[in-house]
Amino acid sequence: MTLLNKIHAKVKQKNYLTFDEYMEMCLYYPDLGYYNNQDISLDPKNSDFITGPEVSFLYADSMAQFYLKCKGHKRLDNIIEFGAGSGELCYNFLKSISNKDLPKKYYILEKSKYLIDQQKIKIAKLPKKYSGIVEWIDKIENIDNVFLIANEVLDALPAKLFLKKENKFYEKVIKIKNNKLFFSTIDCNDSSKDKILNIEKRIELEIPNNYSFEINFMYEKFFSDIFSAIENFVFIIIDYGYSEKEFYHIDRTAGTLQYYKKNTKITSPLTEQGTFDISISVDFSGVKRIAEQHAIELLTYTTQTQFLLNTGILENSCRVKNEFERNNILKNLLFPTDMGENFKIMILCDDMNSNFQLQSKDYRHKL
Repeated sequence: MTLLNKIHAKVKQKNYLTFDEYMEMCLYYPDLGYYNNQDISLDPKNSDFITGPEVSFLYADSMAQFYLKCKGHKRLDNIIEFGAGSGELCYNFLKSISNKDLPKKYYILEKSKYLIDQQKIKIAKLPKKYSGIVEWIDKIENIDNVFLIANEVLDALPAKLFLKKENKFYEKVIKIKNNKLFFSTIDCNDSSKDKILNIEKRIELEIPNNYSFEINFMYEKFFSDIFSAIENFVFIIIDYGYSEKEFYHIDRTAGTLQYYKKNTKITSPLTEQGTFDISISVDFSGVKRIAEQHAIELLTYTTQTQFLLNTGILENSCRVKNEFERNNILKNLLFPTDMGENFKIMILCDDMNSNFQLQSKDYRHKL
């Protein structure tokens, strides 16, 4: 049975699918979802998008430099990487670390069995002293003193879609007519309406009519599960996103939802399910509020450009001998028109030595 058939069957069970349910099926359905099928590849030669670690090993070098800096102020025996993609970050990270600084374990928490297979092939190319410390897990259990990495993970968490029209809020859903899927709306429930009203209060702006937007209800569980399971950690989050006021800017009338296939945006997401990526920008203000509720410290919120410049990317770039290749890498990772300003870095910590300082420009005031 195709993924489309399974989606049709699910819609017919209750007459509609909410968008977060649809996104979950499209991305993660066993053997058929975009990230969970035998054809998935995050290798830049084959993938529908490119991530920082895939651009160059310099990205992992900078991450390793930051890990070592944190390690000088805090006990960090282990690493956990969420959604490790092709395994490129893990591979280059471990290669760049000296023997004395190697973590006891580098855990990978990955939902896709097909990506796990690719990661294992990649990591097996490392010498045994590196590859032997990598372990795949399906949940966090009895792991403390951890450096956590979530690179482009939050944007793939399914979110709900909403619409305001004629001064009323609706939730956008998927229905079937004449055996074809189409977008429709249902009345917004009270819980969602309360969240929307709270957003309006915080941004001090009334959401206008004919305005589509997203709210991610999965952040709370994602972070709560981590914060309750781990003691003593530094958590670095890398993703494209905004502060709440930017996320719900009055001119962003179509929201931040994007569909990508073969490095091209597509506009028809109700066919060919499982063959394209779905992503939603991160509301970093929402993440900050959850951290505060759990008494987790926000060490910094900055841009990828600032983070990489202050973790030695320019100095390390001399390792790329070809000048054209080196300049292209730096452009992709640092320029505002490429990844540099679009991607943000948020660093959380449950307790940090007061002597710990970050040099990168700080944008926490925007949150």
